[in-house]
Amino acid sequence: MNKILVSTALFLCCVLGSTPAFSQRYKTAAGIRFDNGFNLTAQQYITNGWTVEGILHTPLIASKDLGVTVLAEKHRKILFRGTNFYTGAGLHYYWQQNSVKDTDEIHNNVMGLSGIAGLEFSVGRINLAVDWKPELHLSGDQARPFEWNGASVSLRYIIEKRERKKVKDWKIWNKLGKKGKK
Repeated sequence: MNKILVSTALFLCCVLGSTPAFSQRYKTAAGIRFDNGFNLTAQQYITNGWTVEGILHTPLIASKDLGVTVLAEKHRKILFRGTNFYTGAGLHYYWQQNSVKDTDEIHNNVMGLSGIAGLEFSVGRINLAVDWKPELHLSGDQARPFEWNGASVSLRYIIEKRERKKVKDWKIWNKLGKKGKK
């Protein structure tokens, strides 16, 4: 079973990694992210399908912690323009809240590595993304050093659109059409 999963993952990485087209339709986008709480997210296009994403984890809804995650992501076009698959990695840091008085536990701040994989769709000035962001805690939370439950939905507003690349017109259709008319 593990060999099948590893083989499938390697195959998908090779197929998706060989796609040369970049489909991001924005330079800068910012919005909200729903996972274990209500978070803020911003993405900035760098070059050749690469973006940097910053996530501010807020203690507003379900989470009691304040944190920040910085990710580098590689976007690949799938299906049609405006739809991307992306993968990436980065770092996270959470400031733990020690206000729980029912236990004698002291919560240490958590620092570690984050991975990310997801799909995004952009239409007009709206960007919708669904992703999975597992985390490996290198310090702080040693009771649960690996967090698998990082699924989320992000809704961003595209602040600055990217210019579309012009396709070089070789006028081949005009040349073929003229040969038939002579």
